Amino acid sequence: MRRLALVYLLTASALAHATPPEPSGAHPRMLLDAQLKAAWKAQAAAQRGPVVGAIALCTDAHDTAEHDNAVYQGAEWAKVLQACLVAWAATEKPEHAQTAIKFFTALLDDLDKLGDKQGGNKAATRDSGYAIRNLGPYTALAYDWLHDAPGMTPALRQRARERWAAWLGWYRDSGYRARVPGSNYQAGYLASATLIAIAQGGEAAEENGPKTWAFVADELWGKDMAAALATGGILDGGDWPEGWQYGPLAIAHYALAARVARTAGIPVSGVEPWLASVLRRHVYALSPGDRVYAGQDTEEEQANLAPHVLTLDAIALGDTRAEDQAWAKGELSRLKLVDRDYLLYDALAGVGAKPALAPRETWPTWYAAAATGTVYARTRWDAKAIWFVAECQRAIDVDHRQPKAGNFVLSRGTDDAIVDPSPYGSASTLTSNAPTVASAHLPADYIPSQGGWGEKVGWDWATQTRSGVVALRCDYSDAYRFQERASDVPEAIRDLVLIPAASGTDAVLVVVDRASTESADRAMHLRFRVAGGLALDPKAGRAEKTVGGTMLVIESLARSGGTPAIGRTAQKDCFKEGTPKGRCDAARFETTDFRIEIPGPEPRAVHAIAVTAPALPVTSTSISGEGWAGVKVTGLREAAIVWPTKPGAALRYTAPKGTHVILDAPASVAIAAVPAGDGCAVEVTSGGAITARPVVIALDASCGVTADPEAASASSAIGTRPAPPAGSSRSPRSGCCGAQSTPGSPIAMTLVVLAIVLRRRRA
Repeated sequence: MRRLALVYLLTASALAHATPPEPSGAHPRMLLDAQLKAAWKAQAAAQRGPVVGAIALCTDAHDTAEHDNAVYQGAEWAKVLQACLVAWAATEKPEHAQTAIKFFTALLDDLDKLGDKQGGNKAATRDSGYAIRNLGPYTALAYDWLHDAPGMTPALRQRARERWAAWLGWYRDSGYRARVPGSNYQAGYLASATLIAIAQGGEAAEENGPKTWAFVADELWGKDMAAALATGGILDGGDWPEGWQYGPLAIAHYALAARVARTAGIPVSGVEPWLASVLRRHVYALSPGDRVYAGQDTEEEQANLAPHVLTLDAIALGDTRAEDQAWAKGELSRLKLVDRDYLLYDALAGVGAKPALAPRETWPTWYAAAATGTVYARTRWDAKAIWFVAECQRAIDVDHRQPKAGNFVLSRGTDDAIVDPSPYGSASTLTSNAPTVASAHLPADYIPSQGGWGEKVGWDWATQTRSGVVALRCDYSDAYRFQERASDVPEAIRDLVLIPAASGTDAVLVVVDRASTESADRAMHLRFRVAGGLALDPKAGRAEKTVGGTMLVIESLARSGGTPAIGRTAQKDCFKEGTPKGRCDAARFETTDFRIEIPGPEPRAVHAIAVTAPALPVTSTSISGEGWAGVKVTGLREAAIVWPTKPGAALRYTAPKGTHVILDAPASVAIAAVPAGDGCAVEVTSGGAITARPVVIALDASCGVTADPEAASASSAIGTRPAPPAGSSRSPRSGCCGAQSTPGSPIAMTLVVLAIVLRRRRA
């Protein structure tokens, strides 16, 4: 028992940390050191960079009434205040300080019009606390930087502290998502609380000073953000779980707040690798046309988003490696990104490391953002690449996420072939390219879409091989869990296998969908969405479209029922009264879709989607034999994707020489192949040296077998489910694949240590 107590005390001591001393002493305390001022003064003298824009904006606000309206919840005044702070720091001209104090006062006291005196203590409560992102961070900086400037009187500083106490107290108790990292609301609150606590340190009353500081240091950073920034946290992998309409400003808030928090003595760990992952996610999420995969809610009326300056500013100004900062600045320059609304962030990002182009040509060609389950893969690093993005993740407790596990997009060069036009606020799987089946116990308004409660949705595997093959398996059967009720869909699986040409400029994506719904009237719904029109040959089950310089062909190669059709929607959103949320198929820009509804209880479908040069003779055909089925691809690379159709039986198949992808094999296999006509007769047996996640091999002219191993990834391994143990009695369903076991949860070090001690005691 004494040993157990000692281990407990040592572990608790290692995990605990004392609250750092509350900041006090002279101002400025945040950011504005001699080095920063000198850099900004040099930019002003040279008439270059964002400092010049800040000076121009502050001068305009001083000389005109153009900025006297708050616009949206103080956004305009926050913009001007930032600019004037930079302008004053760069020039030390009194008029810039005066203008800054004017708009500082407006944010404290006014609501919509300069001088209306309608703001005050309740100004931050608007829209569940949205406004605090405009009010808090920049008034705190102004208080700090202009603390002793003419016009920043003791009475004005006292009023600021009173406002902050009201804003932060209300938000802590009633604000939206105050303790939920990964939310844009929480990011605005965190930045506000952090900067305010540092600015007023030693100057506010006990309740609003030391207690606020302790809450910021111990709770917001010590618990909430520590968990979010850790491996397995909500920010792991650099993606923003709400999507990238909301991501740029939120991560800029995090980067700024982390930088000032660390300088003030708050232990902030995990920021450096997180910002490094934000940079890599940015690089991999850029299409060959330099557009960004949105991920979730967006109002943009194009397939992908324009890259945002704040995403890269956050990396350049944040506490991360100099090379990542330089690469972020290189991206800002390459993409010619500038900002007119957040000049403070631009100005901070423009100091320090010199811009350098990221050495993307030396990087791996795939990346997985662990927290959101999003995989980004490409064939090469130029504008001719095939670019493929797919997502599969459990429900995440943030807003703006759509129910679309198994969704994907596909581009050939700058031609966006398969697109996700899901409108803002979609709660329907049918607005995307994800598969879904009808549940019998989700609320009627949700059917047939996936639900929002799935706990075990995820990739069974996700890989890119050295030859460029991408193979993903999404198990979304738990997407039909309803609150605490288990899913009534025993199995729902999508396999995605991308077969690229050796050149990397053409590809075929094979999509294998399988489910068990336990009822004939519970169908599978599939859609592949395309910008503009799409022509269908219903007899052949084939649709075609020329997208720029790309021939897009979608073919239904095999299915257990249903008839392909072309769908088109006139709705741009899902908010029309009477539209069941689970049946909405709106699109935020003009699209058509190749759609098919396959009856249960065991719906099956195999599709091939080719994106090639128009003259390239690519064909995809269904193949099968005793106990197996598959797809043969010819014309760009000889390839076969095969899977067993008889549970527990040995797998033997015949297919052309070339690349073979074998789904549903045992966890590890041995492969034997001999010539058979123009192809190879292949036997797959359990227990060999090849790992089946899945099996990807190459068969040469004499049917010699060579494994096609996984290529290096630019990310840590995504949280795929472990393979079944060797000798497991579980076997695939007929024509399908067995659901894999779910991953075990990471075990905290304390529990490991305690378990060791307890085991020794039992011994």
